[in-house]
Amino acid sequence: MMLGLCSFAHTDGNPSDNRLPYSSDDIREHVVLDYGKRAVRIDADESISLPGRMKMKQKCFIVMSKKDYYLYVYEAQDGDTVLLARYDCAFGLKKGNKERRGDMRTPNSTMAKPFTISQLADASTWKHDFGDGRGNIKAYGNYFLRLVTPGHSGIGIHGSTNNEVSVPGRASEGCIRLKDADIIDLRKNYAFMGMKVIIKDEYADDLPFEERAMRKQGIQRKRHLDPKKVLSNEAIEKAVAEKGREKKPAASNNKTRK
Repeated sequence: MMLGLCSFAHTDGNPSDNRLPYSSDDIREHVVLDYGKRAVRIDADESISLPGRMKMKQKCFIVMSKKDYYLYVYEAQDGDTVLLARYDCAFGLKKGNKERRGDMRTPNSTMAKPFTISQLADASTWKHDFGDGRGNIKAYGNYFLRLVTPGHSGIGIHGSTNNEVSVPGRASEGCIRLKDADIIDLRKNYAFMGMKVIIKDEYADDLPFEERAMRKQGIQRKRHLDPKKVLSNEAIEKAVAEKGREKKPAASNNKTRK
């Protein structure tokens, strides 16, 4: 569901603190056992998309919050920054900056050294075997927005066909998952070749222009976690996991002989 502007929800943040208030402690990361593997889930939020406020697509850029599990689209407008879209997203299963292939981490980037979109690929027929017993299944939604991530390859923003329950959270092999409807909206309204993409680390909070845009536009969000309360990889491994999806027993190939 795409929403317009709305007012702030009540939170338990310190009103004397200049930063935007943190969400209450009932909004937290949950560890689940998903097809036999540990994953992280968190309360889903509603999407925002305001393409009518966009003035020039080429001035749009993406900022992702690994801490709060959001992908934001902003546009630089008339000396200010306007928030145009916000989507729930899922990151790599492991926290931290990507170091090597197969480490299940999503790489970080900064405003000074952003990633860029290098390809807007049709992924509607792409399949992947997650090793969870479901076999080679459709997994990427309609689009795969490939990123230039120096030192690493194969990282992109895509949909979550057959895995939408994992968004928002941590479950991927390093890519960024959106809900299928949101990757379509992002591709249709905002994404372009060369678009800058910033992926903040797990403990980074809102940037000053983000706080200003959210205050000015009255943007409500469900998740704004205190960096001191987010789960570490060690805490995720030690937590008592909630029940998630389970592997189905393999079908028997034995035939009854008469």
